[in-house]
Amino acid sequence: MFGIKKKDKKKKKVPTERFLSLKANDVQIEAINFSLTKNKDGTPRLEIRTRNVCESLHYEHVDFELKTSQKLIKVGGVFKEAINEKHFKVYVFDVDDYSQFYI
Repeated sequence: MFGIKKKDKKKKKVPTERFLSLKANDVQIEAINFSLTKNKDGTPRLEIRTRNVCESLHYEHVDFELKTSQKLIKVGGVFKEAINEKHFKVYVFDVDDYSQFYI
């Protein structure tokens, strides 16, 4: 009647890649994580979470260079807002240019 539920082994995990470095306008950023998502209107947006304030992220237009173990991703974005969370600062950008290259 009240048994232990078995885990569904057929669930597929979404592959994630750890980023090795993140540069904004050729300045190294110490980011905790980032995410590329979509706004409510369907335009892509980039969120970067850091522990402290990064002066190089406060420009109107920023070119990012993200390096993972397999890819080099270049993203251009327009600064939208900076959100203060408890111990973090979240920077939000509207993406206007995106390209990726395999290393």
